[in-house]
Amino acid sequence: MSVVDARYRTLHIREAWTPADLRRALQTYHAYIFGTSFWYATRGLARLTDPVRVSGWFRPPSQPVSQPTGQSPTSPVQLELVELIEAPDLEIYTIWNDGWQLLTLALMLLIFTNAIPLPSALTGSQPDTQAARARKPYARLAILVTIFHHITTCYGAYQHYSLPSHYTQAMGIGVWFNVFLTVAGILALMFGLGDAQAVGKGKGKKRT
Repeated sequence: MSVVDARYRTLHIREAWTPADLRRALQTYHAYIFGTSFWYATRGLARLTDPVRVSGWFRPPSQPVSQPTGQSPTSPVQLELVELIEAPDLEIYTIWNDGWQLLTLALMLLIFTNAIPLPSALTGSQPDTQAARARKPYARLAILVTIFHHITTCYGAYQHYSLPSHYTQAMGIGVWFNVFLTVAGILALMFGLGDAQAVGKGKGKKRT
């Protein structure tokens, strides 16, 4: 290999890793949007299909799902009878209603961030061009709002996660998954929105 070829290869490698190429390689924007929507939808469907089970997942160990009702008069070992504690109707309603809210959040995030193509009957008479699809006027705000939601949800779950009397696996999953989504959201803000702005500006320049 000649010196000229070596310099050309080195220059080519350096030019290949521009900030725009890095953003395209990471794909942090779509990863965060679809990941957060999947997280919301999964939690929402679990609450809608079986709110009683979800209540048991988050019930602290200090508040067991069963309680003794007395001793069996017929057993020589004097075993205690156990009565299962059912979740109150208000708790079931709150969990079930929370499921619909999470599904709504997932749909709103996908729609307002322009992450999926929508039919013109829903979006109006907008031109279906690459520049139009690249424009995401509410993307940055949507990411900021969902990051805020991840942080507050993580903080709420950490109140139980940090106490041995209240720790459950569901709380642990909630804490660490919200931490992961918060970091992913910050990366999406840093690297995921540049390509959309660049495409929009480039199309505008070509028209003039």
